[in-house]
Amino acid sequence: MAVESLLPPLPALMCAPAGISARYLRELLPADPPPSLLADAGIDAARLRADEHYRVPLYQAYALLDQALAAQADPLLALRQARQLSLKAYPWLGLSLLASTDLGTGLARLIELESLVWDGSRIELSVNGTSASLRWLPLYPIPPAVMELALAGWVLLAPALAGVPAGELRLGFAHAARAPLPAYRELLGCEPLFDQTETALHFPAEWLRRELKLADPSAADWVLAEARRRLAEGPLSWRLELRLRAASFAALPGELPEAAALADAVGLSARGLRERLQAQNLNLRALQDEVRRDAACWWLRHGQADLAEIAQACGFSEQSAFQRAFRRWTGCTPAVWRQSQAG
Repeated sequence: MAVESLLPPLPALMCAPAGISARYLRELLPADPPPSLLADAGIDAARLRADEHYRVPLYQAYALLDQALAAQADPLLALRQARQLSLKAYPWLGLSLLASTDLGTGLARLIELESLVWDGSRIELSVNGTSASLRWLPLYPIPPAVMELALAGWVLLAPALAGVPAGELRLGFAHAARAPLPAYRELLGCEPLFDQTETALHFPAEWLRRELKLADPSAADWVLAEARRRLAEGPLSWRLELRLRAASFAALPGELPEAAALADAVGLSARGLRERLQAQNLNLRALQDEVRRDAACWWLRHGQADLAEIAQACGFSEQSAFQRAFRRWTGCTPAVWRQSQAG
């Protein structure tokens, strides 16, 4: 029987080049997150702390949030952390907002540049008579806690920048409430609604003409040009690692792609890929080692495939090689690790 029929497929998010900026994720975390928490999610603590170009894969960021919520037993932990966010968490988005004279222009620029922060959703701004709406359209499955966090940033920043009363915002989520409504009201400053047909933020259309308190329009041309340049170079700079990782996941179960095939997948020559990897201090072998590790851990958590099947699915020719690699990754054997996760 083919290996594919014995293993559940990897989640679509693992095979997608989707990530979140390390700077933004750092701002959401406590000052000194436990190293074990980051390691369990597969996140490189050193890169998270110091690499400004690091783009954490969304599947790892979501795993980190799940573990943090479980450890703290607080379903609204992410919202509490969001209250500590400032514009420094959104470097180019923040500068673009500060270069806007009114809220409408600022929102349009934030929507355009949103993917500089993360790749989770697309946002639409619409005006219908006296009402305006920001709608979140997920590009991939988004956990409810993450969706609440994404909207909280907009809800908490708007009153401070434009002087609009938060209590007049109408916030709707497509998912069910995960905590008592008074807790949400206290954190968000407005009344959220749940089990709605869409996730959206509604407000009076006349707010779009509100002047921003800290606006510096003299910097607008330079800020926007630089932000758009960074957005355009994304596929071969801060998204390159994500694209290589996604292409490697997509090849599983089975052998991982060779460098030439990966170069072709991202639109580069083999030499061009080598130069890009060197310039960004990336190691293709180490990256694919992480892909194998994360795929192996996912298959050990989900489904009942035996170790030989998982070893083959991760591209190992022998189970003994898989056992050695897994012990290097986690400090224990696959069987012990699987049992600990079940417990």
